[in-house]
Amino acid sequence: MALRDKVWNTLVAAVRGGRRKSKSKGRRTLEKLIAIRRRGKAKKLTERLEPSSILMERAEILYRLDPLLFSGINKLVRRIACTRLYFSGGDEAEIEELMQLAERLRLRILLPHLVKDAFIYGFGVAEIVYDKQGLPESLVQLYPKFFDYIRDGNDIARDAEGNIQGFIYKPGYAEETEYTPEEVLLIRFYTLGEDCLGISPVEAAFKASWIRLNIEEAVGEAVFRHGFPLYYFKIGSEEPGSPYFDVTPQDIEDAKKLLKDFDTATELYLPWWIEPGVIKGGDVGGIRDLLEYFAGLTMTALELPKAFGVQTTGLGGRAVEEMDFEKTVTAMQESLASQLMEQIFLPYMEKRGFQTRPQLRFVEYSPEQQMARARRLSVYSKYDLIKRDTTLENEIRRMEGLSPKKKKREDIDDTRCVFGLGTCPIREEEDIPLDRLSAFCNVCVFRIRAINELKKKKKKEEELEH
Repeated sequence: MALRDKVWNTLVAAVRGGRRKSKSKGRRTLEKLIAIRRRGKAKKLTERLEPSSILMERAEILYRLDPLLFSGINKLVRRIACTRLYFSGGDEAEIEELMQLAERLRLRILLPHLVKDAFIYGFGVAEIVYDKQGLPESLVQLYPKFFDYIRDGNDIARDAEGNIQGFIYKPGYAEETEYTPEEVLLIRFYTLGEDCLGISPVEAAFKASWIRLNIEEAVGEAVFRHGFPLYYFKIGSEEPGSPYFDVTPQDIEDAKKLLKDFDTATELYLPWWIEPGVIKGGDVGGIRDLLEYFAGLTMTALELPKAFGVQTTGLGGRAVEEMDFEKTVTAMQESLASQLMEQIFLPYMEKRGFQTRPQLRFVEYSPEQQMARARRLSVYSKYDLIKRDTTLENEIRRMEGLSPKKKKREDIDDTRCVFGLGTCPIREEEDIPLDRLSAFCNVCVFRIRAINELKKKKKKEEELEH
C-alpha cells in the first residue's frame, strides 16, 4: 500500500511540478540554440539565434579544408562584391561627392573581405571611423569571432526605448572596445529575426561537406593500401614428414631476411618451401554518385548551380539553373547596397544636407546580363520609351565605367537655332543631339519660312537686275 501511494504521489508531483530542470545546464540543446519564444508578449527582447564561437571556428576550418566550399564562397564573393559600384538618380555634384566618399572608405577593397566573412562567420563587420566634423573617414575590418552585442547577462542590453545599446569587441590580444550602433558597419545576408547577427550558409553545408571529406579520405587510404596487388608468401610444406612441415619462428625470421629486398628486385629466386601468391586490390569504385550527391548538398546550401561543383552528368537544366543563380547574385547585391546605404551613405547625406537621394548600384558581373541590359536600352530608345539627355547619358557612362559628361556652362545658350533663326522650340524643351535635331530642322516652320523669304528676296534682286 505504501509503495502504491509513493508511485501515485510521484505521478501527481510530475504533473503538477511541470518540466524538470535539465541536469546538463551548460549543454547547447536545440531548444536553447533556436530559442523559440512562447506565445504572448516576451518579457525581454533577445536574438533568436545567439552567436557561437564553436560554429564560427568550425565554418572557418571547413572553408580551409573543403575545396568545394572554398571555391564556392570565393565565386560568390567575386560575383557580389568585386564589381564596380556607382550612384544614380541624383544631382551630378552630389553623386560625385558620394563616389569620392566610397573611394576614401576603400569600399572596392574592403567589401570582398566583409562579404567573405558574412558567408563564413554569418556576418562581416567593420568599424566606421569619423573625422572631427562627424563624417565617415575610414573603415577598419573587425574579426567576427570577437564581436557581439553589449549584454546584460545573457540578454542584449537595451535602453529605455528598447533599442540596442551597442556592440562590444573583445579580442584576446587587446583590451575590449565598445561601439555605438552608428560606429559599426554590419554586413549579413541570412538572419533569423532583426537582432540576429547573421547565419553562415556553411552551417547548413557542414554535415554534407564533412561526410564527403571523410569519404574522400577513406577512398584515398583504400587506394593507397589496396589499389595495387598485395604479394604474400606461403612458408612451409603441406606434406607430413617434410623438413619444413613444422614452421618455427626462426623459419619466419629467415624468410623475412630473404625477402627484405623484394620491393626493388626485378628477379626473385626462392627455395621450394616458399610459395608466392597475389591478392588483387579491392574495388574502390562505385562511390562517384555518392560524392556527387553530397557535393550537390554543399552547392545547394551556397545557392550555387550544380555545374559549378563536381557534378558532370544530368545537367540538362544547366542554363536555367545558372540564370537563376544570376538572379540570386543580383538580389544579394541589392541587399548589400541597401545595407551600405542605410548604415553609411544615408546618414552622410543627411549630415551634408543633400537635396537629392542618389542610390547605390552594382554593375552586373556576367557579360550575359550586361548584354541583356544593353539590348533593353536599345529597344527602349528605338521605340522612344526613353530619350537621350545628359542625365541618362551620364548614368549609362557611370554604369560602363566611363567618366560622366561635364556640366555645360550656364552662360552658353543651348536653345538657339543652329541656323541663327532665334530660339529653337525643340532644343528649348530637351537636350537633343545635333544628329537627331536635323530630322526636326527639315520640317521646322521657322526654317521653311526663312528659306521662303530668302528665295523671295533673291527673286526680287534678280528682277531688278533685269
